[in-house]
Amino acid sequence: MSDRTVEALITAGVGLVVVIAVRMLLGIAIGRYERRLTAKDPALAARRRTTLGFLRKVVVALVAGIAIWKVLSLYPSTDQLVNALLASSAVLAIFVGLAFNTPLSNLGSGMLVAFAQPLRIGDRVTVGEQTGFVEEMDLLYTTLVTDDARRVFIPNSQLTATMIVNRTIRDPRRVVSASLPVRLGAPIAEARAAAVMALEGVGGIHRGESKVLVGDVTGNAVWLTAMASAPLDADVIQLGSDLREVLLGALGDAGYLASSA
Repeated sequence: MSDRTVEALITAGVGLVVVIAVRMLLGIAIGRYERRLTAKDPALAARRRTTLGFLRKVVVALVAGIAIWKVLSLYPSTDQLVNALLASSAVLAIFVGLAFNTPLSNLGSGMLVAFAQPLRIGDRVTVGEQTGFVEEMDLLYTTLVTDDARRVFIPNSQLTATMIVNRTIRDPRRVVSASLPVRLGAPIAEARAAAVMALEGVGGIHRGESKVLVGDVTGNAVWLTAMASAPLDADVIQLGSDLREVLLGALGDAGYLASSA
C-alpha cells in the first residue's frame, strides 16, 4: 500500500469523525435551543425547528463534501480536475444552473421552504393529492405520513411549484364527515336536529361545532352530510366509523332512514 493511499485512508477517517462530531454537536446545540425556546414561545419553536433541522443537514453535507474533496485532492489526477473546475469562470454559472434543475433544485427548494415555511415539521398539510403530517424535511425530499400510515416522499422542488394547504397554521382542526340517506317525505329539519344531537355524544370531537347539511337528492332519498371537527392527532378513520354508527342509530330509531339509496 502506497504512502498516498495510507494518507487518503487517514484523511477519510478523520473526515468521517469530523462529520459525525459536527452532526452530534449541532444536534445537541439545536435540541437545547429548542427546549429553551419552547418554554418561551411554542409557536416560534415550531418555526425554528424546521429551519434549524434543515440547516443542520446542509452543514453536515457541506462538511462531508469538504472531507471528500480533501481525499480527492491527494491524488494528482483528481486534484488537477478540481483545481481546473475552480479556476474556470463558468463554474459559478454551472452551479447556479444546476441549483435550479433536478436534483439540486430540490436542495435549493428545500432551503426556500425551510425559511419561508409554508409548512413545518409536525404540520398537517395537503400537497397536490397527498394529505398528511410533515414527518421530516431532508435535503431532497419531504416526508408526509398519511392517515393510513403510508409515507409519501415529495421532492422539495414540488413544494415550491404547487399549492400547499396547511391545515395546522391558524386552524388546527381536522374535519370528519359522514353521509346517510333519509327517506323522501321525512321531516328534514327534525332529522337534522336528531343527527346533530347524536353527534354530540361522539367522543373525540369538538363539542358545539358539529353541523348537518342537506346534500344530494336521489330517486327515493335525501342525503344528509354530517360534519364534525376534531384535534389534529385524531384517528379520523375511527371517528368516521363512530359518526356513521351513531347516525345510523339515531336516524334509524326515529324512522328517518331510507330503505335503499
